[in-house]
Amino acid sequence: MSGSEEVKAVCKFLLGVFMLVICFCLSFQNHKPKCYITDLFVPALNTYTNISSATRANTFIFFDLKLENVMPFNGLRYNNVNLTFSYNYGTGERSALFIPIARHTVPGFYQGMRKTAHKRDVTATRGVPWGDAFAAVSNGSMAVFRVDLATTVRSKQYFWYAKKQRLTVGGIVDVGSTGLKKNNVAIRLR
Repeated sequence: MSGSEEVKAVCKFLLGVFMLVICFCLSFQNHKPKCYITDLFVPALNTYTNISSATRANTFIFFDLKLENVMPFNGLRYNNVNLTFSYNYGTGERSALFIPIARHTVPGFYQGMRKTAHKRDVTATRGVPWGDAFAAVSNGSMAVFRVDLATTVRSKQYFWYAKKQRLTVGGIVDVGSTGLKKNNVAIRLR
């Protein structure tokens, strides 16, 4: 080998090692997942169906929770995901008086790198003043709900899991006269 070929080979080797070190270091970055409520349906607030005791007795909340792993090199292990649904019982449109009406637990699961998980489920409610909420949506205003999420996540780095990180986020969801959330846009829980 001539001297210039040896220099080229050494440079290529060093460049390859440098790229491996960068990829290895990037794999240790931890980012919490992005959480969204993509759908929320409250059948008891649907004014377009026949108003009967059977409709009001359907006091369930149907929801679609979207969890997005933004890390390109790490998977995530979720512990149980605890959701709390609250109703705005205040007089103002966005008063701070929220009462918890439902709690739901999504069992823990593993989420791969750059994957999105949708958790669709139904939960029963208790203590909601459905008459007041139905009157509000019948008059053209919104029923205001709050969704809070609490869990711990661990990122998988190669063959082991990193330490647990607490994830606590929440968001406000407006529900209209169809019983569905106001817009067709997912609500980011922050």
